[in-house]
Amino acid sequence: MRSMHATASPSAAAGGSSTPSPGVSSVEVYGFVGWITSSVAYVLFLLWAFTPERVLEAHGVTYYPSKWWALAIPAWASVTVVFAFWLYESLCMISAPPLGSPTMLRGRLSKSKEDSGLASYFGGVGRGIPPLVDVPPELVSMVLHSGLAPREAEQLFDERQRRRGAARVRADAVESWEGAVPD
Repeated sequence: MRSMHATASPSAAAGGSSTPSPGVSSVEVYGFVGWITSSVAYVLFLLWAFTPERVLEAHGVTYYPSKWWALAIPAWASVTVVFAFWLYESLCMISAPPLGSPTMLRGRLSKSKEDSGLASYFGGVGRGIPPLVDVPPELVSMVLHSGLAPREAEQLFDERQRRRGAARVRADAVESWEGAVPD
């Protein structure tokens, strides 16, 4: 193994600069040993799995696990990987707030399509890059989960928003009218 310490080159002795000689770090050594070990273990696993028992016994190997494990370990590992992906996706879905949650409200820095002067969330603005806007979660849910095309979902969303706005205006008018009438 080469040294990791700086060595003086002949030019350094003559007054030049000293440069460290390249060495092998411990991470590289551990990585190489790990690679060799895993390769040898894999070859031994394949030999044990595919060599008939009579051949193993003829060579004096009599103490080894059942061949059932040659199928069980890879099957278990495959199911574990699939389960890990499923678990990760499930945890992401659980941690997402519901659409009606206060955390899903617009913040002071968020922009709607109206704020940016866009006619549609999904429409182009010509050949340029469209401005950055926040697409409402309800609209995203409509597109992803209801099977509607983006433009259809946006029309339905806008219609619902207009109805909600009209209902709010009526409710505000009723409240103001009730406040003006003496008891």
